[in-house]
Amino acid sequence: MSEEQKQRNKSCWGLLFWLFVVLLIVLASYIFWYANSGLPPDRKENVWNVARDDIMNAVANYAADHNGSFPILSGTYTNADCSDCSVINISALLHTNGGILYDYPDSLHLSTNGNDNCGGNASQGCRNDSSYIWIVDTQWNVFSYCAGGGCTTNNSGYQGVYP
Repeated sequence: MSEEQKQRNKSCWGLLFWLFVVLLIVLASYIFWYANSGLPPDRKENVWNVARDDIMNAVANYAADHNGSFPILSGTYTNADCSDCSVINISALLHTNGGILYDYPDSLHLSTNGNDNCGGNASQGCRNDSSYIWIVDTQWNVFSYCAGGGCTTNNSGYQGVYP
């Protein structure tokens, strides 16, 4: 191998080494940012959408298994998206109770008056630091009522905060 080829090989390996170092720095920066900032806003909205879809499917499944009746508690909510919605009894939708949900969604907000998806029982999965109370209308449409501190409005839909 000529001296010129050896020099070219050495330069090529040096370039690959520095590209690898830059890649590691970028990867480490991303991991640091992600670990310190939580989920990016668009991912939080995606998680809200998944929770809503899971609850909507569970409500439909419950209604199909219970002759069209809804898994509701005594509370109601009204907002721009629903004029008369009932609070969903999430515990009735759990797999352990014959439903299709395997766990409570992280989003369940514990209301001060007990008008929430856990009926005021915090041990069932609702928390003060969560943001949403899930409600249903008479057509099986599932909405949320944003009740947490970071909510932009009380209307249904992702309100800039999750859980």
